[in-house]
Amino acid sequence: MPLFMDFHKIDSDAITEEDLYKAHLRDIAVQNKHGLIYKKYYLDLHRKTAFCLMEGPNKEACFESHKEAHGVGACNVIEVSRELEFLPYMGEGGQNEKDLALTLSGEIDSGFRTIMIVEYLILQENQNLSAIKITEIIKKYKGNIIKSPSEKLIISFIDAFDALSCAVAVKEYFRSSDPKPLFGIALSTGKPVDEHSTFLFEEARAKASVMCRLGLPQGICIDMGTQLSASQSLDFSRFDATDITVLDQYSYHQLEKLVGIIQKNLNDSAFKGDNLSKALGLSKTQAYRKISSLVGMSPNRFLSELRLLYAAQELKKGGKTVSEIAYDSGFNSPTYFTRMFRKRFEILPNLINKPKSF
Repeated sequence: MPLFMDFHKIDSDAITEEDLYKAHLRDIAVQNKHGLIYKKYYLDLHRKTAFCLMEGPNKEACFESHKEAHGVGACNVIEVSRELEFLPYMGEGGQNEKDLALTLSGEIDSGFRTIMIVEYLILQENQNLSAIKITEIIKKYKGNIIKSPSEKLIISFIDAFDALSCAVAVKEYFRSSDPKPLFGIALSTGKPVDEHSTFLFEEARAKASVMCRLGLPQGICIDMGTQLSASQSLDFSRFDATDITVLDQYSYHQLEKLVGIIQKNLNDSAFKGDNLSKALGLSKTQAYRKISSLVGMSPNRFLSELRLLYAAQELKKGGKTVSEIAYDSGFNSPTYFTRMFRKRFEILPNLINKPKSF
């Protein structure tokens, strides 16, 4: 049968672990009527969330079962692929005698995960990165690789401190390479299911993807949820704060808006920093201050940076000429594009090597 996962908000501060177990028993009491099997549930009383894992015929049966058992349905229910989604993201932890989900170490599993996205660009033939070494680093810090398309990794961690430790180790490995690859690392901690998601960790994955645009030129970027979770470790102070960019929710939304506007207008050579200011609804001075404080560079430079990074990624894919990619990236002259590309990456665009499989 298909596998489903739902999301429940816990409205009361007085609800206990035992109360949630009794609620689970009410679910089990009606599961046969709806063709369901309740497997286990994830609980985080501090964050006031619970997630039920069940097998059943469809989402409607999951909603109706909760309605009958509790008088109200779940906040959301999504179908998940056991092999492609659930196991890679959630792992193979078991449950206790009350069906409460446990991690492999035997602790209560909250369901929350830290999602790490690593993007890197190997532009020169003599850059030597070892896929085995990167995998060893990830395994050392208990990360689980979800998928690894060329030069991009998506990894799931139960512990945010492990995730941040892994990010720093991967960054140090990249920086020890000669010549150094371009890379960006982003971490976001979130729920497996929220009110509007259609697949596991949709919000956390989307946030990490946006932050990776900032990470590519700057290193490691994390959200406040990751910082808060990781800071609970006594060893958190060992991290060099100057090497990690932390985005609060407001700054993240500003970055999301900024990156969205640039991506929408990326191939328009007439779109410059002034247009970016207008699209943001800010004066030139306001836009300069806001964008500089957010990404550490001027509007025009950030726009150029994203265009050149996009061009480098397209060159790696192959299938297009340098001129085609120049125009697609918002440059109105292939000659000017080549000059800017060489200045930024110290290599001619026609010498970019194609990716090797991870």
